[in-house]
Amino acid sequence: MRIISGRWRGQPLKAPAQIRPTADRVKEAIFSILGDAEDLEVLDLYAGSGALGLEALSRGARRAHFVDLSRRAVSAIKINLRDHDFSLVAFSQQDAIEFLRKVKRPYDWIFCDPPYNQVSYVRLLQAVGKSAALAEDSLLILETDRFHTFELPPALQAIDQRKFGDTVIHFIKRAEAGFRDDERRA
Repeated sequence: MRIISGRWRGQPLKAPAQIRPTADRVKEAIFSILGDAEDLEVLDLYAGSGALGLEALSRGARRAHFVDLSRRAVSAIKINLRDHDFSLVAFSQQDAIEFLRKVKRPYDWIFCDPPYNQVSYVRLLQAVGKSAALAEDSLLILETDRFHTFELPPALQAIDQRKFGDTVIHFIKRAEAGFRDDERRA
């Protein structure tokens, strides 16, 4: 597992044993779809090793906020950041749904790669839909396996979905945030 592109390209990433990190090929595909991260603020929920947020920082994101309940995960992210500027990041060692309920600011991209069998997608997506973290022009990038299905709450709309083997990436926006044909689609 490594950073794929950008100024930190090739940097190996550490992950605690219980973490299932996003595969490099899936991460590469996500960022190929998303495009430029320059000057964006990203939120990495269920951050694990921090691979998605770190990839965004490497590609020019202005700031990243990492949220994970596990002390080991937060420690791993700090190890992965050891040679970089900590002023670019914030950490919250807490439950992602609780974080979403309390956060007061929006993020451009919200990466969400929860442990597949340990999260209620209904509760998670309801929390995202009610959260200030997801603004009208924000994008939620949700990773699931192919066996998990869910209905989006009325506040959210799916704009794209991509399958990579057993992994499915869902690109989700606020329902009231329609987009024009000339807008960059995920």
